[in-house]
Amino acid sequence: MKNFNIIALSILALAVIGLYVMHFSSKGECAESVDDANTKDSLAILPEDSLIVKKDTAYPIAYVNVGKLQESLQTYDFYKKWNEKLLQKEAKSTKELKSAQQKLATELEVFQQKYQSGGFLTKESFEQEQNRLYSKNQELQQLQLRLEQDFANEQLKLTKQLMDTIDTFFKSYNQDRKYKMIINSADLLYADEALDITSDVLSQLNDRYSKKK
Repeated sequence: MKNFNIIALSILALAVIGLYVMHFSSKGECAESVDDANTKDSLAILPEDSLIVKKDTAYPIAYVNVGKLQESLQTYDFYKKWNEKLLQKEAKSTKELKSAQQKLATELEVFQQKYQSGGFLTKESFEQEQNRLYSKNQELQQLQLRLEQDFANEQLKLTKQLMDTIDTFFKSYNQDRKYKMIINSADLLYADEALDITSDVLSQLNDRYSKKK
């Protein structure tokens, strides 16, 4: 009888364990089914436009190699004219300053010769001529500063004109091309060379300036 009770209890325990396993297994399968259904429902209500990236979506961007652009500016007609104007301004200022320096040098030489030969009859006449030459030297220094400032202002003005021309150009340039972004290649770590529009930009800049001229 005792052995019978032990066997009966063992069978009962195994039956309970079996029911327990079946219960939670079926519950897990139900949960998975519910999760799958919820996931499918969630995906169903998400529109395609909500995806962050689409492989077939093209975002039109381009870049300009500014270093190459600066090196190639010598082929840009406006830049040639701009540089030529600066050189003319510099040459004119240099000529004016050199002429004033030579004139003062000649007067100083005459003053020295006159002093050595005793040409000044009085101390007052000597000091008067000395003061005049000193004032002319001060005027020469002021002339040099003015010419340098005028040249710097001209350079700044022409540089601003150049930048305004380029800024205006890109707005017009992009009307037909419809780029979302045109960036400086100096800020890039990597970009496909097919996105490089530097040569086209230089060509269009020259055409634009030629038409205006």
